[in-house]
Amino acid sequence: MCDMNPPQRYTPWLWLLVALFTFRVIAQFTVAMVNVPGLPAFDKWHSGTVPYAGLLAFQVVIVWIMIRQTVGCSTGRVKPNAATGRILWVLGLVYLGVMLLRWLLGLTVMTDSRWFTNQIPTFFHIVLASFVLLVSVYHRQGSVSWLDKLNDAINTVLPWSIYPIVILLGLVSHVIMVYYWGASLVLGTYLPIIAGALIITALEYLSPHRVTWQPNRYDISNDALYMGVVQLLLPKLVALAFMLLLITPIHNLQLLSTTWWPHHWSIGVQAILMILLADFLRYWLHRLAHTNRYLWRLHAVHHSPEKLYWFNVARFHPLEKALQMVFDVLPFMLLGVTEHVIALYYIFYAINGFFQHCNIHLQFGWLNYVVSSAHLHRWHHSKLPAESNTNYGNNLIVWDLLFGTYFLPEDRVIEVLGLQLPAYPPDFVHQMIAPFAHHQRQR
Repeated sequence: MCDMNPPQRYTPWLWLLVALFTFRVIAQFTVAMVNVPGLPAFDKWHSGTVPYAGLLAFQVVIVWIMIRQTVGCSTGRVKPNAATGRILWVLGLVYLGVMLLRWLLGLTVMTDSRWFTNQIPTFFHIVLASFVLLVSVYHRQGSVSWLDKLNDAINTVLPWSIYPIVILLGLVSHVIMVYYWGASLVLGTYLPIIAGALIITALEYLSPHRVTWQPNRYDISNDALYMGVVQLLLPKLVALAFMLLLITPIHNLQLLSTTWWPHHWSIGVQAILMILLADFLRYWLHRLAHTNRYLWRLHAVHHSPEKLYWFNVARFHPLEKALQMVFDVLPFMLLGVTEHVIALYYIFYAINGFFQHCNIHLQFGWLNYVVSSAHLHRWHHSKLPAESNTNYGNNLIVWDLLFGTYFLPEDRVIEVLGLQLPAYPPDFVHQMIAPFAHHQRQR
């Protein structure tokens, strides 16, 4: 399983199982200490068979063992042993079978027993059983050929399925948290986005599109400033200014009717309409930013990176970010679009934006004619103006198709990213000043 040549094929799945079980331990401990909206209550995590203090200690030991075994597989320090593999294989199958039977009985005949009906503990026992089975495969080293075939099939399917799965996961988890669990709108909006970012971060490490695009510490620290200042702090201040200086006075004076927006439509359909309209406005702003020399000076900040990964999606000059909000936030606030619609828009906007810049091996197929994908956006960041003056779509690519700026060549791959300005500053502080310094408009 973890032979060093070829690289470990099952190690990423071991780390995924470690992450899942670690999440269970942290989440259960959190709800044991304080009630957290959006997370199931403590009694849903615990069947009551073992006192929680003892269970927690046991869980911590299990996490430590899982991490140690996974590191051993990754580095080859754990030596394969066929006898150990056979024992773990049998134990894993028995463990998995018992937990699947527990789940089935809890859904059918044992509906009065908390041990059988608590599905969260059962699910994480299945996670542990899967971990035992994968470690057994490591020790058996290729003797389980059907698992090799399954792994190859998964690696073939994943590039096509990662994007739609993570997008749907973000939207569905938001709906479940807010409309079924009663979580606050803020928590139900930001947790799916954070989860999406964590998944994409892991995938950039496990399956990079280009190893040379992986960020170093300097890149991350620089982008963290953009993320904190431009993407998190600034929008709240700008939205507050909109509300105090424009929206409230306009509504008080009845200068604009909110009946122009179809509030009676379902929230999901309203969100789709908002994406279409906001993208139409942002498309023309973005296109103008590539042709107007003053707007380009601001927009050049976003085109300054010479490699793409999800975290540098935050690189925008604050003035351009505020201008973008005039186009994709202000009109809808003036029309009285509800915060629930804006929340759905924001989740899609954020996670899709992460994917646009991500450094993951992906396949989009027909989705390249619907969404502004990583395949399309990488060309938009080309160093050559003839290639970068295309694919302006923010979330969708339909306006590029309609107005003739769609670009996705089949005969070559993107080569060099960035600006044709070798002296352009790389750091946050100097990039804040760069639009006002004397720079040629050369790309």
